[in-house]
Amino acid sequence: RSDFFNDVWSSRDGVNWEQLTAHAPWEGRAGLSAAVLNGEIYVLGGSVNDDVVIVGGPPTRKLFNDVWKSADGVNWEQVSVSAPWAARAGAAVVVKDGYLYVLGGEYGFLGTPPPYFNDVWRTRNGSDWELVTASAAWSPRPGHTCDLLDSRIVCFGGYGQSPFPLDVFGRFSPTDVWSSEDGAIWDKETGSPWNAKSKDGIRYDYDSVVAPSGSGATDEAIFTFGGDRETFNFFDPTQWRNVEDDVWRFALEP
Repeated sequence: RSDFFNDVWSSRDGVNWEQLTAHAPWEGRAGLSAAVLNGEIYVLGGSVNDDVVIVGGPPTRKLFNDVWKSADGVNWEQVSVSAPWAARAGAAVVVKDGYLYVLGGEYGFLGTPPPYFNDVWRTRNGSDWELVTASAAWSPRPGHTCDLLDSRIVCFGGYGQSPFPLDVFGRFSPTDVWSSEDGAIWDKETGSPWNAKSKDGIRYDYDSVVAPSGSGATDEAIFTFGGDRETFNFFDPTQWRNVEDDVWRFALEP
């Protein structure tokens, strides 16, 4: 059984860390999303308890659609008990033009049909939400990332389950890259993330940041760190080793 946390830590250099609170007022959880909007930290979504599809038995997994904010990571205010978007974990978040966007996610790890989202929502304050699109051009997915690059929202990666009912553990992860100016209209970019040759090369639950793309460079790029390519196929003894520790750089073509 997994443990779930609601502590908050901060660091100025990645070496020295300060615990801001051992127990924030929001319930301990995994798969939450966090971003900074107007100088405040927003935490939303996530889940607690393990998925019975994977581990079996109680306690039942609980998904969240609450929204919290904090100016310092210590004092938290709940700005929405239940946002209008469905409770979920593994959603991507990005901030653009004064809006915090929530994109995709999941309400179950495996199922028929796959229990994933591809809707897009946005807010200026965490309490008032606008549905940008109920079904984006990209396929439903959790564990992906969306970053702001060259004034566009860029999304890629994530987990995909096989659409075939009898192939529950088959990986069908998306090999595409999408970008949008407003979260509603999406353009498919060329190439595959991580130069993946097939769906087996796509990752989920990796991390990403936007930073200058090289020494002396003025243009920015998306850098990705690590990631998971497991399928949870219990009959494949090698798939558990599909966890990465490398770093990649991605930039939009002119």
